[in-house]
Amino acid sequence: MEIQQLKGFQAVAKFKNFTIAAQKTQRTQPTISLQIKALEDELGVMLFERLGPRKVTLTPEGQIFQEITAPVLQDFTSIVARFNERRGIYATSSVKIVTHSSVMIYLLPLIVKKFKAAFPDCHLTILNRSQQEILAMLDSGEADFGITSMANVPTQFDYKVVSRFSRILIATKSHPLASKGNVSLEDIASYPLVLPTPDSNTRKIIDKVFQEKDLTYDLTMEVVGRTAIKTYVGMELGISIINEYYVTEEDKKHLFVKNMSRHFGKAETGIVTRKGKMVSHPAKEFMKMVTKQHQNT
Repeated sequence: MEIQQLKGFQAVAKFKNFTIAAQKTQRTQPTISLQIKALEDELGVMLFERLGPRKVTLTPEGQIFQEITAPVLQDFTSIVARFNERRGIYATSSVKIVTHSSVMIYLLPLIVKKFKAAFPDCHLTILNRSQQEILAMLDSGEADFGITSMANVPTQFDYKVVSRFSRILIATKSHPLASKGNVSLEDIASYPLVLPTPDSNTRKIIDKVFQEKDLTYDLTMEVVGRTAIKTYVGMELGISIINEYYVTEEDKKHLFVKNMSRHFGKAETGIVTRKGKMVSHPAKEFMKMVTKQHQNT
């Protein structure tokens, strides 16, 4: 079994196409086919099911082999970077993080600044992806770690909560709720709501809480992005429930803010890694910075 065979296998598993896998690995299609056949002969199983002249899919045995060999191949391709890191050289090192736009905007700027000061030569990439895409990229080894919130963690991942934030009510300071000492769920349901889309964790919590209390609310706007939510709330088009870290000191100058965690609980953010993946020194340091900054939240 040779490393080139594993590279060919992983490429076919990723692209589900021998021709594309050959192009991506700078090999010919017959070479990739021979590599896969050699692996199948050595293992005594079929790794791919041929669905047609252009498309293949992993067999159950192929899925097992993919899970086992992915971290092995990742470790092999990172040898040069790891060698240089031991010598204090980070020009060949890279850190790729997958997360959400809200984390990129509200939680990471100071950490990124600190990281780049400590590792100016390290190539840092931060990508905005959905949670499903985050897990897929971690599983395939395309990213070092992810930052998201997870209620159910698949067995191949480790998840460490690094921060917890209150869920808050926001409205304009002239809104009737701004003068109430105690805001109930019934009070909130009495006014139009500006909320994130149903796939967001906060929206799921909001819907669950109202359903459990047998209450309905008036959804006046459904938008993507907390900046948009704050904008429309500021225009007096509705009120909203969001995580506290979305509200800046500048926002508080014109928005009424009230902690509603007793109704909606707290939001959490955590670091997700694939079990068994070798993480570079710069990546470990970035994770430490994230944990340290938010360990008291």
